[in-house]
Amino acid sequence: MASRHKGRILALLGLYQREIASTPTEEILSYKWYEKPITENEKELGTFIINGVLKNWETIDRIIKTYSRNRAFDQISVINKCILRLSIYSLINMKDIPARITINEALELTREYESEESVGFVNGILDSIFKDYVLNSVEEE
Repeated sequence: MASRHKGRILALLGLYQREIASTPTEEILSYKWYEKPITENEKELGTFIINGVLKNWETIDRIIKTYSRNRAFDQISVINKCILRLSIYSLINMKDIPARITINEALELTREYESEESVGFVNGILDSIFKDYVLNSVEEE
């Protein structure tokens, strides 16, 4: 459990570096910038999410723009965008993790790295995406 959370923290911080400083992928995935010990499982999860988000960046951003009806994309904080990106990728592509766990992890990250006021915003977007993407894809199977 803690390993998954730390893997998501690695993904969040790596995506943040990409957004803020256009850090090259190889440098992000080296994790030399992370000063605490990292297990292989944490590194694997972080790498999987980072690579998935980077490959689907534009699509994920279009999804965020569609679902953030009350807030312009450029008014969403960088950290919230990164949390949404990694969580949307996880919801759509990591079906082995229950959606509610993915959403709860996103809310925890929002509390840790953003603000309590942002929790409702992030939750609203992810809940809508869950209903539209995840539930509809299950019903179609």
